[in-house]
Amino acid sequence: MRNGPRNTQPPSNPSTYVLPLNAYVALVHTRDELRLLSQLAEPRGEDDRNEVVLSTEALSDCFTRIGEQLDEALCVMQKMD
Repeated sequence: MRNGPRNTQPPSNPSTYVLPLNAYVALVHTRDELRLLSQLAEPRGEDDRNEVVLSTEALSDCFTRIGEQLDEALCVMQKMD
């Protein structure tokens, strides 16, 4: 144990949240997809300031995945209560 023993007890501070790994991963994926959408929505030049590169189907798929990932993370957090 290079860093000492690990504490296996839940934190006593009620404002501290502990997420299971799958909920954390779902939130990381959600963050990454939102950042990708932000980058894709950025104008490439003066001529395309009002154009979006993505199709409506691609946007729908992205938002559906983001919603599902958030649902998964929230469901896990509710089960922890």
